[in-house]
Amino acid sequence: MKKKLRLRGYVVYTLIAMLLGVIAYSGYEIYKLVQEDSKDIVTDNYVNKEIKERIIPTITVNEEVTKPYDDESVTITIPYYNENDEDKKQQDALIYYENIYMQNTGIMYTSSNKFNVLATLDGTVKNIKDDEIMGKIIEIEHTPNVITIYQSVDSINVSVGQKVTQGQIIAQASSNPIVDNNTFALHFEVYKNGQLINPESFFKMTKQEINE
Repeated sequence: MKKKLRLRGYVVYTLIAMLLGVIAYSGYEIYKLVQEDSKDIVTDNYVNKEIKERIIPTITVNEEVTKPYDDESVTITIPYYNENDEDKKQQDALIYYENIYMQNTGIMYTSSNKFNVLATLDGTVKNIKDDEIMGKIIEIEHTPNVITIYQSVDSINVSVGQKVTQGQIIAQASSNPIVDNNTFALHFEVYKNGQLINPESFFKMTKQEINE
């Protein structure tokens, strides 16, 4: 009868130790490989930061044109004359001065309060002048094709060539012989592409539309 071979105790422990050593070494090598590969991987935070810094907004925010005054008591005394309006509206849009009727080329704003006159958009003051009937006049160029004109003003605090911002106070309303002497007035006109347009339609335009 053959005898069964038995490994001595220290041999078994030696083999177990060697096996554990191999497992540990293999695990360490795998860990190093993973660490090396991770150096080439861009983390989410890094990508997000870079993307945020490079993103250019593609949505255009439509900004409304500012009215040329900041007082709620201001009303339209003489509206813009529109050739396509009904007779009654056209009559209301006529200026009567020294026995002469004239079509209103802008809007006559009035109030019993002396109100501030505001720039309707960013722009550059192109001209400041005096007129016998309309008083002091400010012209502001907003784009090469849009100019706004503020008539019957005083206390002017801008100068020719000066840059102005939307909503900036450029003057104050003054008296005008066309309207009641007890009121303060501003006559406001808008030129687009060299043609007078209704300021009421101008106020509804976006800056994108104005630049077109």
